Amino acid sequence: MSENVSIDVENLEGNGFSSSVATPSLSLLNDAKRYAISLDDLENPDAPLPQLEMPKQQKKVKKEKYFWQDLDVNLNDIVNLVMNTSERPIIMVCDDKAIYFNFTAMQMLDIKDMRSAFGVPFLTFVDKQDWNLMTSSIGEMLTSAQKQKIRLRSLKGRQIPVEFQAIYLPDTEHFSFILVGNHQNKANKPFFNGLYDDLTGLPNFFLFEDRVQMAVNSENYKDSRLPRDLIAVIGVHIDNIESFRKLHLEEFVIKKLANTFVLSLKKNYTVARGLKYHFWILMPDLMSGYDLDMEIKKLMALLKEGVSDNFTTHDLTVSVGMSVFPNPARSAKKLIEQAIDALKQAQEMQGSSLVKFQK
Repeated sequence: MSENVSIDVENLEGNGFSSSVATPSLSLLNDAKRYAISLDDLENPDAPLPQLEMPKQQKKVKKEKYFWQDLDVNLNDIVNLVMNTSERPIIMVCDDKAIYFNFTAMQMLDIKDMRSAFGVPFLTFVDKQDWNLMTSSIGEMLTSAQKQKIRLRSLKGRQIPVEFQAIYLPDTEHFSFILVGNHQNKANKPFFNGLYDDLTGLPNFFLFEDRVQMAVNSENYKDSRLPRDLIAVIGVHIDNIESFRKLHLEEFVIKKLANTFVLSLKKNYTVARGLKYHFWILMPDLMSGYDLDMEIKKLMALLKEGVSDNFTTHDLTVSVGMSVFPNPARSAKKLIEQAIDALKQAQEMQGSSLVKFQK
């Protein structure tokens, strides 16, 4: 049985034929050069396949770490070499108690002896208005390097605002940290620095000369019926200062000794910084030679105690020269000249020496 088949010749030749296959885009050939492909080789079956260069993987950059970041440093070395002599106030706290003050912090808080402040609750030295601020902000200070301004309260009742940063001290048994304050001396240097010493804040030698002259004038012009008081001028030189300089303790020793003089000697005395010699002391209103001897013994006892940095006492070798008005010195100029002569004589002797100028 035959079957009639109808064939559409036009469709066989593609006329009017609808195909679901999309016509390929030739735009890719435009990028052939970018991929290092030769169009001629595409029609050559024997041509080698093009080697496409794969993009290089970026190497991970290793963050540089300095060797000292993993070092275990002895805190005692840092205390002795850095903290003690720093001009920033530094306080160490353990379980809410103060266990260390550097020299700058002691001066600021009117602490005369480290032993008297050791173990005292730290908030004792914080103004009551800032107690809550201190306790609530210490966490952020330790974990986020946040600075916080805290008002301290000295033993004499002075209020001192200080901006602190905190350093955590790892300790499995105690909660300990170090408070480092902002630089105080840069902000508080005497305005008339032509008359005051930048390091200690003491009157300089030029102002000292003026005060000696005023003391002598006061005695010369007083009522002749009144007895004249004695005036002593004393020069102090630290003979072993070079050994402290090698230990980077020179400034610390000078500041410590200046503080000792100011706190321990009578308030009407003048303690000044010298030019060639480290300190000058003016003692006016001495009623007798006995009073003078007592004051000199007190001064020499202070020098004999040396200088302490909370852990170690450094011995001082000093030369001390002095002269007295009105005998043998008859003027302010002679007072200072004779004291310098006596000081030079003391420096020629072995060990710590005191020389009183004689006619």
